[in-house]
Amino acid sequence: MKYTLYLVLFLVFSSRLKAQNRYLDSLNSIVSQKSTDTRGQLKTLPLLVEFYRNEDLYNKALGMNSRLIALAKKENNELGLVKAYANQGLIYNNKEDFQTDRKYLDSVRTIANQSKIEITTAYANYLEAYILNSYEDYRSAVKTFQKVLKIIEHSDEEFLKAKVNYMLYTIYSNWNDVENTLLYARKAVEAAEKSGDKNLLSNTYSALAVAYTYLYDTHKKKSDLDRLFEICNKAIALHTTYPGQVTSRTYAIAKLNVVSYYLKYYPGKNTFTMQKTMETLEVAKNAPGNELIIASCYGILGTIAEKQNNNTAAMQYLQKARDIVLKTKPVYYYTLIQACEGLASLYRKTGQYEQAYLLQKEASEYYMKLFDEEQATTTKKLQAQYESEKKERELTSLKDRAESQRVQKLLYAGLGIITLLGAFYMFRSYHFKLKYSIHREKELSAAKNEAELQALLEKEAQYRLKAEQELLSLQQEKLQNEILASQLHLQHKNEVLQQLKDKLREDAPINIHQIIREENLLDNDFEKAKFQIQKIHPNFFKTLSDNARQKLTPLDLKYCAYFYLGIDTKQIANLLSVEPKSVRMTRYRLKQKFGLDTETDLITYLKKLG
Repeated sequence: MKYTLYLVLFLVFSSRLKAQNRYLDSLNSIVSQKSTDTRGQLKTLPLLVEFYRNEDLYNKALGMNSRLIALAKKENNELGLVKAYANQGLIYNNKEDFQTDRKYLDSVRTIANQSKIEITTAYANYLEAYILNSYEDYRSAVKTFQKVLKIIEHSDEEFLKAKVNYMLYTIYSNWNDVENTLLYARKAVEAAEKSGDKNLLSNTYSALAVAYTYLYDTHKKKSDLDRLFEICNKAIALHTTYPGQVTSRTYAIAKLNVVSYYLKYYPGKNTFTMQKTMETLEVAKNAPGNELIIASCYGILGTIAEKQNNNTAAMQYLQKARDIVLKTKPVYYYTLIQACEGLASLYRKTGQYEQAYLLQKEASEYYMKLFDEEQATTTKKLQAQYESEKKERELTSLKDRAESQRVQKLLYAGLGIITLLGAFYMFRSYHFKLKYSIHREKELSAAKNEAELQALLEKEAQYRLKAEQELLSLQQEKLQNEILASQLHLQHKNEVLQQLKDKLREDAPINIHQIIREENLLDNDFEKAKFQIQKIHPNFFKTLSDNARQKLTPLDLKYCAYFYLGIDTKQIANLLSVEPKSVRMTRYRLKQKFGLDTETDLITYLKKLG
């Protein structure tokens, strides 16, 4: 079973709130005491804002940050105010409010441009890079993050250094750049060590361990694997060494990563891995908000149980994982889909095809919800990007207009002076008219340039709207192709189930193990074809029907799709449970339906239609 719910990359800078967390209680105590001076408040409030923001407790984060903004304004503390506005932008970005986060970015930029403190520019760039990263404009984000590092290179902003290096680590890991992934993970650890934040340090250790998995997967050096587990143990040990400073959720994630690595790299140590998973499960249960970690533990236990041929236990574990994720808000559809597909695989393995079908259907519904959710988020991002670029163009236009008005004022002032001088010096009238003509020409030229700029802005707006429409169209085509591929697969499964029902009704002998083996082989073949089927244009089948001289049946359309994709005769025979001879006969029959002569190749003809 390929189902896993590992949280190897599920790393954050903080963890879920726990009432008994002494570190958090101490921070709240500091900000609530009247004896705490302004300097202590400005130092402690950002830590609480960061904690609540990373816990998705946005209302509490905004409440604390409002206090921080008011205090920074009262003390005329530019750097404190810039940090507070940057936090505000991060919070709204996490809430996917891509309009409001830009407003606070503008506020941070305004203060930074007027301030003589260079660090303020670093925080403005950090917020901008963070927003670009959320828009998946990774290349621009990397350039902007690098600007931040250049500014704070020789400062004591170690916490910010750790966060920036961590963000660069995540981007390069997405690009599968092993060298830079390892580089920035190490830099994040170094900065976190200097910052003194043990919770941050534990998370950066886990990030460095992930980087070593890439290194080991690339070079297969045993020393890299040993180093991986050494770093994981450091992340875990911080929880005991510094009580209260590493939260239970961060601790549970670190332990779960170790379990995941053992399951991946030491698949034979099932008993040991199960024991460590149970320990992690108990840690996760001790604090609220750890539903995904708990679900992941049950997913791993299900994987181990299946390896031990204990399908009943595996089903129970996966069912628990599914039930837990269903209760989370918001629902994490990726994890839910994995749970449903894992259960469907087990039901197929045990011959419970109806249950397998229902769970696979449920997973398909979650795929649709996930797609809708991602579609809505993408639309919001595109709208925010468009509005931002439009605003920047408007600002440029306003600056040009202001410059033009300034020139006009100077022109009018000059004309006034020349007029006064002309009253006293009539012999200079020729020169006065000449200067006036030149200035007038500049004014008309400026007006013409302004009109051309406005026309260009309108044209760019039309291009952007067209691009957005094309993007939505491409996404719709992708969805239609995925549905087509799934329908072909489901149709084949329904045919197999119907054959089984017919044989059962006729009391015919059935070798169920052979059928399952054949279906597994067919599934492998179909998975190879599935990604190819998704490439077919959704109007392909309509084009086929329009060009056929005789009516094409659904089976004819299916054969045409397989021939078009270049699947050989044996694979088609396996996918459709027929003899190769039947496939060849069908090819000849299709040529007749299309009215092709003996010299024309059917596949070549279909590719032209496609």
